Amino acid sequence: MTPPPGRWRLLLERLADDLTPHPLADPAWRRAFLDTPRHLFVPGFYDDRDGGPRWIEPGAPGWAEAVYTDDSLITQLQRHPAAPGSWWPTSSSSRPSLMIAMLHALDVGDGDRVLEVGTGTGYNAALLSARLGDENVVTVDIDPRLTRTARGHLAAAGYRPVVATADGALGCPEHAPYDRIIATHSVERIPYTWIEQTRPGGLILVDVRSVGSPRVGHLARLEVRGDGTAEGGFRLSEPGFFMPARTDLTTPQRRFPAAMDLREAVERSSTVVPRDLEPSGTAFALWAAVPDIGITSMSGKTLLFTPDGSWATADDTGRVHTAGPRDLWSEAERAHADWISAGRPDVEEYRIEVDRHGQRITPPK
Repeated sequence: MTPPPGRWRLLLERLADDLTPHPLADPAWRRAFLDTPRHLFVPGFYDDRDGGPRWIEPGAPGWAEAVYTDDSLITQLQRHPAAPGSWWPTSSSSRPSLMIAMLHALDVGDGDRVLEVGTGTGYNAALLSARLGDENVVTVDIDPRLTRTARGHLAAAGYRPVVATADGALGCPEHAPYDRIIATHSVERIPYTWIEQTRPGGLILVDVRSVGSPRVGHLARLEVRGDGTAEGGFRLSEPGFFMPARTDLTTPQRRFPAAMDLREAVERSSTVVPRDLEPSGTAFALWAAVPDIGITSMSGKTLLFTPDGSWATADDTGRVHTAGPRDLWSEAERAHADWISAGRPDVEEYRIEVDRHGQRITPPK
């Protein structure tokens, strides 16, 4: 069910006004936003309040108002591949203010060609098409159900960009090169194929985030150089918090340790306690130094774990248990000391560089 034209137009204009002067200060993006009715891309969504996900049908009380608020709406759930018995969101319509802030940060110009990785509902691709034209937009998603429905959403709104079904980590080489690449899911490592498919001077915008520590990460913008590398930083005000790429979640190292037997662990005390591992401070520094580490909370403690079977737990009293080939809490202590020595830098002060050999995140010098 579609709201009456006057109704959705009023709701859309009200939302646009709420997003002005920031991030809809750019007249070109404001026009694109007002030309793209969001309800065509959210025919229903999951409400996760009141004890669990509940599907909200179009036309249900409050549906139109929810669609035209500055909120992220979950549109697809699946069983979690690494956590049997639990569900995880695999597609959503992101918060409009975040989407517009990212699109503005792309710094596109007329005629620029853009690859979107993560089609989702198709709404972001529609905004890009409204701004740049269908012929300059390519969007790719690994889920054929999403690309099929997104094509229908886009056509209903009057847009026909290229919609491809493929692993976004591979980009979309048949339509390369691109002036901009934007990802609407998070990645732990920026695929080098994205650098290869971007023209020198082009930009890549993506939420770089630890899969094992989903609170640790930030939106990054990198510029591609003529020598086949890309370099940038985390200076955007929005942290991101996008869903991870599905290929990241299914890798074996993203599972918790199969067993943690305290009888096999070494117990000691530490002056570094869980509250010291703030996502924007020591935890980010630790992840930058030890990219394969997972950081999570468990039974009132902080748990660190790595693919080699090492793990460590610590509580707020400084009581630590470590096991496995590596003493992970010692690595946390070292990262904390380095972070303090560096002047307690925020995430926005770190730099990120990608080349064919991999990705490096480095603190300010």
